[in-house]
Amino acid sequence: MTDLVLFIVVLGTLLLVHELGHFLAARLRGVKVDEFGIGFPPRILTLFEAGGTKYTLNWIPLGGFVRPAGEDDPDVPGGLAASSKTTRALVLTAGPAANVILAFFAFLFAFRFAAPNLDQVIIAEVEPNTPAYEAGILEGDLVMEVSGIAAENFRVIQERIADSLGEELVFSLERDGHMIEVSLIPRIKWPEDQGPVGVTLGYPPADLTWGESARISLDSMQSQVVGLLQLPGRLIAGEASEEEARISGLKGIHDMLAWASSVDRSSDRPFITLNIVGVISLGLALANLLPIPALDGGRLMFVFIEAFIGRRISPQFEGLAHAIGFAFLLILMVYFNLQDFINPITLP
Repeated sequence: MTDLVLFIVVLGTLLLVHELGHFLAARLRGVKVDEFGIGFPPRILTLFEAGGTKYTLNWIPLGGFVRPAGEDDPDVPGGLAASSKTTRALVLTAGPAANVILAFFAFLFAFRFAAPNLDQVIIAEVEPNTPAYEAGILEGDLVMEVSGIAAENFRVIQERIADSLGEELVFSLERDGHMIEVSLIPRIKWPEDQGPVGVTLGYPPADLTWGESARISLDSMQSQVVGLLQLPGRLIAGEASEEEARISGLKGIHDMLAWASSVDRSSDRPFITLNIVGVISLGLALANLLPIPALDGGRLMFVFIEAFIGRRISPQFEGLAHAIGFAFLLILMVYFNLQDFINPITLP
């Protein structure tokens, strides 16, 4: 149930932010908006009406929608289709831009508040009645050395313990800024859910500054965009697998978020979850900019064609193109969601 709530909150936020971008751009450019809805119809109630816009609350809690006046009819005064090419382009790009901004802040908060310091190892949990518990090891202790071997990562510690079952080990720990040493003997036999020592290892917070977090966030976004743009070429060249290029549906997104909330080290969950939110939000922005009719990118394509040829495409033809594009997108959505059930995505 918790995973379902997280899925609804994340997906709803991604979609609502996207529509909010369209809405704010439309209002700033003087485009009439008939309705801004939270959730999808059927409507529960009209919250209020201001500036000629109805603000509504709807039953399906997955994002929201914007209904600009005259979206496809240039004969509606003050409507979207009757607006200038610049205004239409700005309103159409504002939705994906809002998702890009959301992605940046998701990455920013992930690195600023939840990023792990991979250069140190911390005791995340100590099980009662275990060698670690009896030796006085506490949650929050930093592991510096294990019998003279620098504790550079999990693997070093785990290998040192595995090689010393039934033999004394000396843990050099940093606790509250002070160095201490404790001795223990790893068990030869232990409960299935504990291990020979009885601790769960983790990483301490990285304690990055806002500037460092912003730089890493922008680098992460750049890497993702470049990777997505290069993916078709890598697929053709055989350098990328089909799994790597796979598009997830709603179940795939749910599964990723559920996996993030179930990782063994609870301290890592916020970092992983926020990164997934950032990746999905940026992917949603790029997908919406594809030149497919019915998508923002498809509508932008008609604006660019109009600017290039110097005259407007027939509204009837454009409307038909968007209707066909919408039907095509529905088919793709059904296919991707079926794939999520038939062949679930592979998670670590």
